[in-house]
Amino acid sequence: TAPADTARPARRPVRQDEPPPEDGPAPPGPGPEDPVRLYAARLAGTAAEEAAAFPGGAGVPVRVPGAAALPRILDIQRALRSLQRHRPPGRPTRLVLDEPATAEASARALGLVIPVLRPESRREATVRLVMDASPSMAVWQDMFEELRAVCERLGAFRDVQVHYLQRLADGRAALGQAPAPGTRLRSGDQLRDPSGRSLTMVVSDCAGPLWREGAAQRILHRWAECTPCVVVQPLPQRLWNRSWLPTERGTLTRVEGGAGKLRFRPDRPVRPGRLRGGLTVPVLPPNATALGAWARLVAGFGTGPVPAEVGRVLADHPAAPAPPPRAVRPPRELVRRFYSSASPRAVQLAVYLSAAPLTLPVMRLVQRTMLPDSEPSDLAEVLLSGLLRRGQAPGEWYEFTPGVQDVLLGPLGRDEAALVLKHCSEYVLAHFGRGVRNFPALAVSQLTGEPVVEEDGDERAPAAPLPLAFAEVSARVVRRYLPGPAAPGTADREPAAPPPGRGWAVRTARDRIAAQDRQGGDGAERGLYEAVAVLRRAVAAPAGPDDAPGEAECELAGVLLRLWARQRDPELLAEAEQAVSGLRTAPARALRGRVLYERALARQAEQPDARLLAAAEREFAAAAAAPDGDAGLRLDCVVRQAQALVGLGELRDDPIPLLQAQAVLEALAGQGAAAQGGADGALRPALGRVLLALLPRTSDPVERTALAEQAAAHLASALPETSAGAETGAGTAAGAAAPERSPGPGGLGAAGAEAGADAGTGAGAAAGAGAAGAGGSAQVRDRARTARLRVDLATALRYLPARLEEASGQLGRALAEAGGDPELRPAALVCLARVHRARSARDGDPAALEDAADAYGRARRLIPRDGEAYAELLPEWGDVLLQRARAAGGRRFTSAAVRVLRDSRAAIPQSDARSAHRLVRLAEGLRLRHGYEGDVVDLREAEYLLELAVRHSRSPLEQARAWREHGDVQQEIHAHTRALERLDRAADSYRRAWRAALEADRADRREVAVELAARVQELRGGVLERLARPRAALDAYRSALELWRALGEAAADRREALASRVRTLEAGL
Repeated sequence: TAPADTARPARRPVRQDEPPPEDGPAPPGPGPEDPVRLYAARLAGTAAEEAAAFPGGAGVPVRVPGAAALPRILDIQRALRSLQRHRPPGRPTRLVLDEPATAEASARALGLVIPVLRPESRREATVRLVMDASPSMAVWQDMFEELRAVCERLGAFRDVQVHYLQRLADGRAALGQAPAPGTRLRSGDQLRDPSGRSLTMVVSDCAGPLWREGAAQRILHRWAECTPCVVVQPLPQRLWNRSWLPTERGTLTRVEGGAGKLRFRPDRPVRPGRLRGGLTVPVLPPNATALGAWARLVAGFGTGPVPAEVGRVLADHPAAPAPPPRAVRPPRELVRRFYSSASPRAVQLAVYLSAAPLTLPVMRLVQRTMLPDSEPSDLAEVLLSGLLRRGQAPGEWYEFTPGVQDVLLGPLGRDEAALVLKHCSEYVLAHFGRGVRNFPALAVSQLTGEPVVEEDGDERAPAAPLPLAFAEVSARVVRRYLPGPAAPGTADREPAAPPPGRGWAVRTARDRIAAQDRQGGDGAERGLYEAVAVLRRAVAAPAGPDDAPGEAECELAGVLLRLWARQRDPELLAEAEQAVSGLRTAPARALRGRVLYERALARQAEQPDARLLAAAEREFAAAAAAPDGDAGLRLDCVVRQAQALVGLGELRDDPIPLLQAQAVLEALAGQGAAAQGGADGALRPALGRVLLALLPRTSDPVERTALAEQAAAHLASALPETSAGAETGAGTAAGAAAPERSPGPGGLGAAGAEAGADAGTGAGAAAGAGAAGAGGSAQVRDRARTARLRVDLATALRYLPARLEEASGQLGRALAEAGGDPELRPAALVCLARVHRARSARDGDPAALEDAADAYGRARRLIPRDGEAYAELLPEWGDVLLQRARAAGGRRFTSAAVRVLRDSRAAIPQSDARSAHRLVRLAEGLRLRHGYEGDVVDLREAEYLLELAVRHSRSPLEQARAWREHGDVQQEIHAHTRALERLDRAADSYRRAWRAALEADRADRREVAVELAARVQELRGGVLERLARPRAALDAYRSALELWRALGEAAADRREALASRVRTLEAGL
């Protein structure tokens, strides 16, 4: 939920790539009996279109009240009501006719009309709210908006203006329209009002560079010369003298006849070294008492004196000397200095925040719930304490200075930490939904021992991906209270005097994990933490004579990988990599490869790291070839090597790594390794997924059909084994070999993401006690594994028209088995939509397209809007709706198609290589809607979008297609306007398309480019004929005829028809 915005609603920003609105008749107003609607009324037919495009109903986003950043806001509003009586100096600017006085004067003048005017009683004052846009003021943005809303509700001002004080590159102060530095700026002198009809309120902590350099004071002096000014200082009053605008204490009195001007009398002489002269500006805290006293003085409800503090500003205010560089201090000293100077509530708040992600909404939530009597200034003390710094993530994120968080966690009790994390988990539920993994809730479960209550979700997507900080902070807090070995007297009691060596630690860790796994639920994660504690101590101790080399290190790395699959804490991966660094055994190299693979996929970027994937592939290959590895480990490493190769092939768009993956898997199968230990159940799905990745890169239809048959055979033969495991609930070690990632759009693909999900049994024993399962019960894991196999099988069957019904059946069972899996369900729905599209292509049935659109709509609701998968799904969905709109009875789908295609275009930046294609598709949708509805506005927008697509095209062929569409649009506009200029533009667009297609002919895709060049030249000839230019038309037709001849016999019919047209024109000349 978002806080209620009580301020003036902002106008919709105008995008640079949007066409100017068309002038048209105003819409009819509501009649006297029309009901008042909360939301905008829908156009006719919209409900049916939305039902077709968004089955299941659509919600309306609403705003709900949040916590106020301005304390006791109603008291402040009542205190400022005095400004309603404020009257600026000077004569009123407007006079109105006094009708009774005019009648009286005219009657007395014996028939002469003598108008009598009187001053209009209306508010003339304007309040200008100026916020300092320095980084330290980000925490006060909500308070500024609430102050703005208070001023708007007062009814005391003719206008409420909002400005942001920015710093230019040369150090001068300027005014912007938003706090972001990229907004349009203007000179600060524009707020200088010689008429005195304005009030200026500056909200600032006076700690930014503009105040240190004196630029803010100089511009404030120019404003205060003409109009009443005040600085609203949100920091605690005891910190004001540490800012760059130190204050003096004294009394303020109103100057009679001074139109709100105030005179300051100090209580004591000015201190040596302080500035003298200049103007004094009141500095007020954001509370009702101080603001009310100032408002009464300005409005003239009294002359004072009123106790106050002021800041002194000069016309040539000097810059303060630059502070010396801050010395690097140990974390404990930083915390000690903060404790010695901060208020008690700020100290307690800093301790609580050490257990929470440091983003402003969460910080305010922790403050409101843990310290309800605290003020916003307490949070500001923490932010300005030097304990925090701005984070690297986009947005208002902070992080502790290295080492400070551990020091602050020291005095935090376990129960208090659990309470803070509980509030963070509620924030996650409110803002991200149940579709994300709630790491704070899992941490609370670990600290309190209470199980996490997870409700089965509907088909809902998380509002956004959960930021990584929620996982990192939760894991750090849990590690702070990480339990040690079980106390004596428990069932899993360790020997009083453990034997020398590490074997006992390895056995104890395995026993504890097995015991907690049998309990299920969150106890499994507790067992992992206990195993990590035991193994850490064992690795730190010297190895015994009977210990296997590297056994404890590999066991520790494996357990850490299991924790990583649950917590997603990067420090766990780093510790796992450190544990096996330097070891050259096959299990160690396999674990190192797994760590590198997870690091590659865990990057906070759009794509995995190809360099790390290549390093992981080399480690798996070395482990598979090592002589000390058993058959199970070799199988596991080969499967994981193929998985890494598939990822490399998709990242680089290169089939060579995919062919290498196919070769290594087939080589292992040929050695007979598949007959050992159920390993065939791991090889077959892995090989099937590699073949799936090869299918889109195979252009020959016969070869593609053969590959699809092979992939389907491998996946179908593996399916009965996994299904049996799922039905009995008996988890196999093969399935616990890798953290499972679900297939889906935008990732590595259905093949690459799951190639190692069914590894062999040897890896679990050799590389750390089944060392990387994804958590949850064995039955749930096996059902998810079965569902993934069904999705992969359906993907292969999609390429086989005779087996599309079988593909639909497999996907139906997969959706039933997937439950509420937030990644598997959208992947299955997208695959189902593609199967319906293939069925439509086979049967020509429009109903299949409607089924596909329905499946895409269900998948869309499960995918976060800012994810790459969302941007990949929209163009497919839009194409399906566009195709259905072109079929019989498709009019009701056109608006839905345009809406989805518009979202598809907005889901990626204009600099993206896919932008031009999406612009062209949107233009096609608008043209189709114009064909049904006849609205020329759609054509004008399509014209603009196609011009934009030309500018963003990355290839000549793409540019040629955009110009061809642009020419078609010009002809359609001519049908409305009958302007010959449109035909000239059409001919020019076709000429540009022809030239671009000829350039593409020299690059690649020759046949496609030549055919497009021939078609646009033929279209150009037709336009030139309409313009009565037969010779130019004949030249265009001859050029098109040569191009059709270059295509050979495939274009014989077209060539003959065009030759006949050329002969007709030649005869007429």
